[in-house]
Amino acid sequence: MHSSDSPPRHSSTSLRGALMRITLTLCAGLLASCAAGPRGAPARLALVIGNGAYENVVPLKNPTNDAADMCAALQKVGFKTLCFTNLRDRAEFDARVTDYVDQLGPNTEGVVYYSGHGVQAGNANYLIPTQVQLRSATENPTRVLYDVDDLFDRLGKKKAKFQLVILDACRADLFSPAPRQTARAEAAVATGSRSLLVRALENVPGAGNGLHPIKDAPPGTMVLFATASKDVAFDGDGRNGPLTKHILQHVGTRGIYVEEFIKRVTLGVEQETLKKFNKRQSPFIYGSFGGKFCFAGCPGDNDVPVPPAY
Repeated sequence: MHSSDSPPRHSSTSLRGALMRITLTLCAGLLASCAAGPRGAPARLALVIGNGAYENVVPLKNPTNDAADMCAALQKVGFKTLCFTNLRDRAEFDARVTDYVDQLGPNTEGVVYYSGHGVQAGNANYLIPTQVQLRSATENPTRVLYDVDDLFDRLGKKKAKFQLVILDACRADLFSPAPRQTARAEAAVATGSRSLLVRALENVPGAGNGLHPIKDAPPGTMVLFATASKDVAFDGDGRNGPLTKHILQHVGTRGIYVEEFIKRVTLGVEQETLKKFNKRQSPFIYGSFGGKFCFAGCPGDNDVPVPPAY
């Protein structure tokens, strides 16, 4: 017989069992958390940037439209979108890319989209902010531009399920006289400040129009150029540039893998530019990806029908 102040014999066993159950539950929770990556990491995430209001090189009419339309289209197919226009300097590029990369998780499907000016210099690629400031044409211009390799370095250090980087850039011959399009542009040309960046770039070995071929894209990453390396793309004669226009036409099409998506976009761009401008603009793809990705659902996902080929 136990005294009234002595616990029953089975209480210690029950306590040990309860503690074990709590421990197992905590361990399972920790393992699930680790597998899921950063808490609250979105399944689909997009960084969209459109630069058009340039003060240092020829302004572009379509990138802000491109960015707005891409954001809306990606939102419709389930992406959380981080959307920006007219990033003024390299620090703004750094901040936007950092915010994007910090939100990626191992199961995230990511898209980085840029519309605006780009240039190659010293065997590297750079995106041009809208308000680059240089003191002289002898200054190194690459220090004020955004290095695309920095983007790839960050993506390579932050594992994600898939990354598609779209660079709809190189929409003008930066090294030819720029047309005077606005009062602000005319004033800049008159003072010589607008051509300062171009004059500085001319002093960099390997500087030229177009982008340099991509050699070291992170695993699981595909990179889509608006046109072939070292070539110039068209800004377009409508609301969007040719590449973005045809991306928008297909991004909501259900049942096509990213490889087929890129083929359809490429064919559309080539046909349109050859007809309108008498010169074929051929988008180029770099990188590798062994999984599957579809913007609006892959075949077999919720019985998504496979659309007919061309």
